[in-house]
Amino acid sequence: MAVATPGRPIFQAMLTPHRSMSRRGMFIVFALMAAGSLLVTSLMWRLGAVMVIGFNGADLLLAVTLYAMNMRAAKASEAIVLTDEALTITRTTPGGRRSEVRLAPGWLRVEIEEQPGSNPLVWVANREARHIVGLALGDAARRDLAGALREAIQRMRSPRFDNPQTRD
Repeated sequence: MAVATPGRPIFQAMLTPHRSMSRRGMFIVFALMAAGSLLVTSLMWRLGAVMVIGFNGADLLLAVTLYAMNMRAAKASEAIVLTDEALTITRTTPGGRRSEVRLAPGWLRVEIEEQPGSNPLVWVANREARHIVGLALGDAARRDLAGALREAIQRMRSPRFDNPQTRD
């Protein structure tokens, strides 16, 4: 393994929220919900319970609104890049606003803060600042991120020099 040159990434991670259903799958769910709502609405109309029709429509509208908010939140991302010069954490909000934090790599450490009944928090810290990373990840993925980041920091601190003259 060669020594990383300044500015060359030693570690990169792009973190995005997990969504279990695709947009197409959700449209299928909405179509089934609309068909069920239409069936219940027509039945309520025949029985004379006209007030139920409005609530039926409101349920469907609420489901579509909440899904749209969920899909918008899925546009958020977090990029973590470690080079010899700095650890850069770039966060992008669902609305597209970006914020960037740069930490000097000299005193970097990765900490996992256990929280009873909740996912652990992964902190990246140096002498000046401490930042949470990986909030969009689940428990196992946060632990994997912490382990990979620790390993990358360790590799950066103790590089293995590849000298062609000393090879067998």
